[in-house]
Amino acid sequence: MKANKYDLHIHSAYSDGTDTPKQILDKAKAFGIENVAITDHDTIGALKEAKAYAKKIGINYVNGVELSTFGLTEVHVLGYGFDENNDYINQTLEDFSNQRRERVKKILDMLAKQNIIINEEDLVESSSIGRLHVANALIKKGYVATIPEAFDKYLGVKGSAYLPSRRITPLEGVRIIKKAGGIPVIAHPLKFFQERKLEDLIIGLKQYGLGGIEVYYNTHDEKTRQVFYALAQKYKLISTGGTDYHGKNRKLEMGSVMWEPDAVTKNLLHLK
Repeated sequence: MKANKYDLHIHSAYSDGTDTPKQILDKAKAFGIENVAITDHDTIGALKEAKAYAKKIGINYVNGVELSTFGLTEVHVLGYGFDENNDYINQTLEDFSNQRRERVKKILDMLAKQNIIINEEDLVESSSIGRLHVANALIKKGYVATIPEAFDKYLGVKGSAYLPSRRITPLEGVRIIKKAGGIPVIAHPLKFFQERKLEDLIIGLKQYGLGGIEVYYNTHDEKTRQVFYALAQKYKLISTGGTDYHGKNRKLEMGSVMWEPDAVTKNLLHLK
């Protein structure tokens, strides 16, 4: 496989991926990926382990996270280069983890009332546990055959065990990353572009510290990339990219999004 040297959007088993940080970095090394960021949802549980191992095997590691925020719609905010010892981001992410666990417990209670018995012990351990973990447990216990079926019947908005989550706003997500000395980036922005909302989102968040757009992503064709890169240049934002690799939970291979960071992005994220 021909892989790109940069993959700054990867999920590990600490959130909703299936690979450990070590497995991710060993695969990156084998593929020739030289710059990696594990961007787990609402947790940096993988960071210290991944950073130490990356140094050992000669991979440049970029601190990363992906915050799940909600305003008028769901907006994922990637964060790069923040201080992992910052008290504010660590306390905030610990609060997120506790909220996620409470939500999952309530979902399991709702399923139990429908005679669908999933115990906490049936869920794969994760510091950012969520509905995907419940969906996999439903499959394992034979209640459903696929993840889409699990969400259609039980876990999605119209499902019988759906429970809304408490989300921070995109503005708060940007502020959290900025307070920790990082660069906030709008993740996979195609939907906002198609709805003609992307530029308004950029303008709204830029004044609070938005620093970039994920220009290079698996659903972005070359024309779309050019449009997003032009927007990044217009608003003086960095342009990032990655595969959104989730291991077995998503059919995408690490390093499969081909891109080259510009000089500004390279410098600010300390890429090689």
